[in-house]
Amino acid sequence: MALLQIDPHVQMTFAEIAEAVRAELVNCPDPAASVSGFSTDTRTIEAGNCFIALKGANFNGNLYAKQAAEKGAVLCMLSEEPPEEPGVPYLIAKNGYGNLAEYYIRKLKQDGLRVVGVTGSSGKTTVKDMTAHVLAAKFRTCATSGNYNNHVGVPYTILHMPPETEVAVIEMGMNHAGEILHLSDIAEPDAAIITNIGTAHIGNLGSQENIFLAKTELIENMPDAGRSGTLIVPAEDKYLHGNMENLRARTNVVYSTRCGSPDAELTAEDIIESAENTRFTLRYTVDGSTAEAILPMTGLHNVTDALLAVHTGLRLGMTLKECADALGSFVPGAMRSERVKYGNITIIRDYYNANPEAMAAALQSFGMIAGDAQKWAILGNMNELGEFAAARHRELGALCRKYADEAFFCGENYKDFAEGYGDAVCAVPDQDMLMEALDLVLRTHVGVPICFLIKGSRGMHMERVNDMLETMFGGK
Repeated sequence: MALLQIDPHVQMTFAEIAEAVRAELVNCPDPAASVSGFSTDTRTIEAGNCFIALKGANFNGNLYAKQAAEKGAVLCMLSEEPPEEPGVPYLIAKNGYGNLAEYYIRKLKQDGLRVVGVTGSSGKTTVKDMTAHVLAAKFRTCATSGNYNNHVGVPYTILHMPPETEVAVIEMGMNHAGEILHLSDIAEPDAAIITNIGTAHIGNLGSQENIFLAKTELIENMPDAGRSGTLIVPAEDKYLHGNMENLRARTNVVYSTRCGSPDAELTAEDIIESAENTRFTLRYTVDGSTAEAILPMTGLHNVTDALLAVHTGLRLGMTLKECADALGSFVPGAMRSERVKYGNITIIRDYYNANPEAMAAALQSFGMIAGDAQKWAILGNMNELGEFAAARHRELGALCRKYADEAFFCGENYKDFAEGYGDAVCAVPDQDMLMEALDLVLRTHVGVPICFLIKGSRGMHMERVNDMLETMFGGK
């Protein structure tokens, strides 16, 4: 079928919107009139849109209702009375965005839509993209754009899904307990994937056990174990595998594995890695089928991700061969294990985000990608680790010593990184100092084959380092 693009012009009548958010229309002479699309930003609003005013600690969209109307909005959905009449019909609803998204997705479900929810401590955006890519081989599929996975992003995705969507793959993220429960209440997934239980956001949640509880909020609004809901998880994760009995009491749980777990119904065997791809045999114990797969990515963690995507396809009615064939054309998203080459220089752009598990996985696949080139790791801080930050950065520094020939560290925990590594070429608090040092070192390595791994939390803006290297080696 196809991977559908989001539709900016989803239509809904004023009366439908009022019903969905349980609010009264104000100054509305024609409730049967329709909006064409939804916008939360007056800078990008289009004529015919419904303007949805968001309010946060440092902003208040309700103040811009009149401006939205002047730019073409035909209806305003606000959370409080506007300071002045917008000049178009409006309504006031406290949780309007979420309620409206919930209404729309239920409407599509009545026409046969199935929803796959995706969460996890790391890899969830890659798994979401991979799953959507596999499913699109058989179904009209729509997926979260980028990592629009919070209380704003999930409603945005839903309210921009084309009406003909057959399967929606919706990523759900969180920083605190209760947030995924709210998102799953909106999307009500029929199937769910939890990629792993790691230590991202452990500074907010306090322990991996609490992270497990927060991530498994995803299944609270799924059909129960006696119905059709299915949770798809990797057997390699000790929290997800170790709580099998508890999870299976709440919904149907199925496991996949690349390590031979007897509890898994989908396995990857005979795994062969190269610098360009990973080959393996898929085996589905439910029907005894096998299929050869080629994933154009390197790293065993990516095989785990691929199994989750394939398992979802199987559970939604695809054959093993259909799923395996689809994997072969998957391309990872921007800033996620992207590779660029300039002669004997390779740059691995993997800086969309970072946490201890994702950092470790990237380092472990580094050597295979680098081949005979020198391995230079350029790592930025991992954020939101709280009291665990110092220890986790020291651990990553030590791991970096094992897998990298040279190391460059920057960010708040640069000293912890360096302490774990031992004698890093450069460990500094900010990027400007790092790039200055990197420039000096590279001047003494002209012509040397080097593979760079650039990784760090999104707030570190490690793309600046990539831009510097591309200018140096690519002539940008």
